[in-house]
Amino acid sequence: MRDTSNNEEATESHTGLHGQKPALQVICLGDSGGPSEESVTAFLVRSIESDWARGSLLAVDAGSHLAPIARILEEDFPRDEQPPKPEPTILCRGPFAGLKFPHASARANALHLLHSYISTYLITHPHLDHISGFTINTAAFHATSKPKTLAALPSTVDAIKQHIFNDVIWPNLTDEEGGVGFVTFQRLKEGGDAMMGEGEGRGYIDVVDGLGVRAFKVSHGLCTKSPPSHLHRGSIAGVSDTQPVSGEQSQPMGRTASMQHSSGPGTPETSCVVDSTAYFIRDTETAREVLIFGDVEPDSVSLSPRNRLVWQESSRKIAHNSLGGIFIECSYDDSQADAFLFGHLCPRHVIAELQVLAGLVFEARTARSLERSVKKRKRSGPNGLDARYAIGEDDRKRSKSLAGGLLSSELRRCSAPDTNIGDASTTSLSLEVNPIDHLSTGPLSPRSNSLPSGSSANNSHELPLQGIKVVIIHVKDTFKDGPQVSENILAQLQEHETRLRDDGQGLGCEFVISQSGESYWF
Repeated sequence: MRDTSNNEEATESHTGLHGQKPALQVICLGDSGGPSEESVTAFLVRSIESDWARGSLLAVDAGSHLAPIARILEEDFPRDEQPPKPEPTILCRGPFAGLKFPHASARANALHLLHSYISTYLITHPHLDHISGFTINTAAFHATSKPKTLAALPSTVDAIKQHIFNDVIWPNLTDEEGGVGFVTFQRLKEGGDAMMGEGEGRGYIDVVDGLGVRAFKVSHGLCTKSPPSHLHRGSIAGVSDTQPVSGEQSQPMGRTASMQHSSGPGTPETSCVVDSTAYFIRDTETAREVLIFGDVEPDSVSLSPRNRLVWQESSRKIAHNSLGGIFIECSYDDSQADAFLFGHLCPRHVIAELQVLAGLVFEARTARSLERSVKKRKRSGPNGLDARYAIGEDDRKRSKSLAGGLLSSELRRCSAPDTNIGDASTTSLSLEVNPIDHLSTGPLSPRSNSLPSGSSANNSHELPLQGIKVVIIHVKDTFKDGPQVSENILAQLQEHETRLRDDGQGLGCEFVISQSGESYWF
């Protein structure tokens, strides 16, 4: 055994949320949004509790995949002048520190990691820069003991089935439609599956050992074939109708679903929204979570704004100290005009979105504080703990009936099927706040949904997003002389945050530009 180490030693120098022992590791394989193909969007996520068990690695998007794994191992694998005889090696540095490799070369061990440890690919949307590595790497899946799982919302699965594994673009290597069987599909329910889990883990679907996920649709611009519209607000050119869930009233704009069909006779054709996904990934042992966005546009520009629902869910998790990291794209710097965002974000819009989150976190913490205060008063009151026994039998029956009705209603909302036509956005499993208009012209203008200037959070030393790490992904390189786009983006984010703090509206989060080969601990 060479260069021995163990998982505890490999992680002891890292800290998670609020200085706690980390529960989740996210490895960046690809940090770019193009146009270079060598390091496009790709991540690996694992529960540290899994201790590098076989099948415990979750790939999130795979624009690049096997190539960066091999490159990372080349950098971290021990180098000897004379090649030793093959024997197990446990790496003592790098993102794969603590993992035992059986081969002598980094290339052979990269394939071993692919075969033995990566079991599921969680895909945000079917654009090539998020699936090309996975697609090409399927040629290496033949030596595995069981199919690799591609997990995604049904619309993403269907697109990959129809347009990639169709025996034209790529052989049908799936286990459907008479394919070879190297890949199997796991179709996720939007908003989570209300029949799965319990308590705070309700709705999360296990995708690998130790990790559960919940998926939320977000908007990534409009199809380029859509006709222009006089209602144009940014880089999109059409209207996405609000599609109510069967049996329920139409929901506000913030919960609209993508429409991919024409309206009735005599009405204009409805533009199709490009769907993407934001995933909450949860460590089942500690309930610690990270949020990873696919490509996404700002609600202030989108004609189908859906980010607020994700922020509502995030705010509750931050208030409960369970969400430690947000991976969100920022494809351009602030020199990019809104009309040319093409369904992406730039620093001013990242800040504006995080202002929405900060305001919701303040509300969630206030609500939690009030709830604790009420519970404390009830317990300390003269009839506190005995009050429940004063309820009559009829009251108990009415209470059970009401609870059953609410649960039934929630299950109907959260389990609504994802379809190709009029993909109705399902309801979050948690209590939602009605979306508000998101029409600010800039991130630093006064906003009704940002943190109140006189809030207790600002008067204290704790800012609303204190301790949250915001990792910027999907940066598009211009291949021009001068500073890197990523450098401009980080500087602009920090400038916006400085101005917000000067105005008493600071966020408090840490901004990090993702880099291939880096690990992030939560």
